[in-house]
Amino acid sequence: MNAKDAVTLGDPTSDDDGRTTVKVTVKNTTDAAKSFAVQVDFADKDGNLQDVSVVTVSDVPAGKSKDVVARSTRKLSGDITTKVAAALRY
Repeated sequence: MNAKDAVTLGDPTSDDDGRTTVKVTVKNTTDAAKSFAVQVDFADKDGNLQDVSVVTVSDVPAGKSKDVVARSTRKLSGDITTKVAAALRY
């Protein structure tokens, strides 16, 4: 089930390896524990896709939120933006 509206992203930052990271928060609005798969796109200031990360957020309790970190697969330069490209709840 499409769950993009249940996902929020923090501000992108760089980790110690120079890779871009972003906090991914999912909120489970159902009445049972669910898991989520979230695709995060990393783009440059012109909107050109630079990298993609897919994270799994497992066993989020009913009515609760859970955080994970999405990380680029390589070092990205310049001003990087992030967006939720897809999110599925299962």
